[in-house]
Amino acid sequence: MREYIFLLDESVDSREVKIKAAGMMEAFKKAKEFRKKIMVNTKKNVRMMFKCVKY
Repeated sequence: MREYIFLLDESVDSREVKIKAAGMMEAFKKAKEFRKKIMVNTKKNVRMMFKCVKY
């Protein structure tokens, strides 16, 4: 399994999210769900950007 790293950029700070997945689409869906949960809980806009893949 590969580790996909996404940057979640909030207005105040940014954080890296590491997701283990077999493929890019699976990782993107998981990151998108995680982003949605953060947006619902904090009521802030969160931008997501792909950073890299670690094998």
